[in-house]
Amino acid sequence: MPDEPKEVVAKASIDGDDGKATKGGQGRGPAVSRLYPRRTLEDALRVPRAIRENNGGNPWPPSEVAKALGVGGSTGSFYYLTAAARDFGLTEGTRDTEVISLTDLGRKAVYPGSEEAAAQAKLQAFNKVDLFKRVADHYGGSNLPQNEFLKNTLETTFGLDPRVHEEFIDLFKKNSRYAGIGAEITKVKVPLVPRAERANGSSKTDKADGSRPVCFVVMPFVERTDEYATGFFTEVFAALFKPAVEAAGFTARTAQRQGSDVIQSTIIIELIEADLVLADLTEHNPNVLFELGVRIALEKPTALVRAQGTGAIFDVDNLLRVESYNPNLWPSTVPKDVEKLTEHVRAAWDNRESDMPFMRLLSQRVGAA
Repeated sequence: MPDEPKEVVAKASIDGDDGKATKGGQGRGPAVSRLYPRRTLEDALRVPRAIRENNGGNPWPPSEVAKALGVGGSTGSFYYLTAAARDFGLTEGTRDTEVISLTDLGRKAVYPGSEEAAAQAKLQAFNKVDLFKRVADHYGGSNLPQNEFLKNTLETTFGLDPRVHEEFIDLFKKNSRYAGIGAEITKVKVPLVPRAERANGSSKTDKADGSRPVCFVVMPFVERTDEYATGFFTEVFAALFKPAVEAAGFTARTAQRQGSDVIQSTIIIELIEADLVLADLTEHNPNVLFELGVRIALEKPTALVRAQGTGAIFDVDNLLRVESYNPNLWPSTVPKDVEKLTEHVRAAWDNRESDMPFMRLLSQRVGAA
């Protein structure tokens, strides 16, 4: 793979996830050599899109790319995002280079002339990662065997360290789905994204992958206080919310996916049409609370979360369950929080018919007063 020593990157993934080896990793065993990007193709495309939308597709300093993405320019998350864009062949350069520029493939991906061209660019980007391509070729597509046999093959045939098997399998499946690789390679088709249809007052969800229900994540994207560093909420989404929502069986969406093009009316449509809404109450962000109020009024399923230490909100905390997550985002707490949030999202969905809507609960309280 390209220019960053994998031993350093892998070491950092165990020790501190900041893109550089740390002293804290001493005594934790040898570094894990990863032969694949640690971010999905869908996430990696955010980098060339930011360059296209904010700098006309011209080479751009990493610090400016980070600002456009709303992440800290020196963070590990930004490094792995830029490294993934590079490894998928979409860009040249990373967090640590003078500029990040689009490749020919990157231009095809963000300036497609048709849906077919866009799908073909995704497939080419998937195949740029040798290990993803070899595994897909080996199994003739994305239809993988049971994990016991798959892991044996990953270790013996592809030389993949057992410590990253689960991570690789998860990324392979997500990338295959996003690139349009089916159970058999010969059945690869251009993925069509159905648009939301509105007829007779009914609302149908726009499912980004053609099958999964959509979870619209309502959360802050700009830190309002000094309690959280710049880029905190973007990292919360990438490290916690997106993995948890996808593990629960949903496609995760936020208002940030289209950058500055998202207007309030678009957000309202998402609040109306999404199968589920996940709302982060951290910092008591006014926009989040407004959007939560809209969703509550619709009496549609909603899951509430917040960072530990966030103050209670009268009536919301007394009537609805709010799950907390550790804002430190430590490697030791993230997996536990993802698992906890996954169950919280599933419960909100599974109990959508039996749980009494907030407005009715509140009406009962008022009537009893």
